[in-house]
Amino acid sequence: MERVSIDEVDAVPHFMGANTHRKPLSRAIEGMGFAATYLELDPGEAFSGGLHTHTDQEELFVVLEGTATWETKAEAGAEPTLTEVGPMEAIHFDADDVYQTGRNESDGVVRGLAIGVPGSRHTWEATEALVDCETCGEETVFTLEGEGRMPDIEEMTISCTECGSEL
Repeated sequence: MERVSIDEVDAVPHFMGANTHRKPLSRAIEGMGFAATYLELDPGEAFSGGLHTHTDQEELFVVLEGTATWETKAEAGAEPTLTEVGPMEAIHFDADDVYQTGRNESDGVVRGLAIGVPGSRHTWEATEALVDCETCGEETVFTLEGEGRMPDIEEMTISCTECGSEL
């Protein structure tokens, strides 16, 4: 058994600036077989850096306080679907499910948990993101490559799967 106070877990801001009050519990508890992160999102902040999917990990988001809005797309160029998730509600995404991103579009703070299984973290190589590609002139799938849990954005390689251009 291991007990941890969320207040004592160091905040690790998202490497793309999506949020600032992000506390990875799976870093604070040795040997966890799943990822768990506590987040407090100010208005305009997001759970992640944009529309993405993980091919190696399913995710569960639990909104404890406030209302978060998830945008999902089945594929590049598809029309988005918006889903509001209120206090004490959850939203689940299978591995290799739709592209998704959750954000705080309200005037108040959103507090929640992000849980991913299996593993205490996903791999960057198993992450795909939807990005407007300047070369292709449309939204395309981009792959991500990076070292470590939360690398510097300058150390990431983000490449278009259609034309190979990099961000």
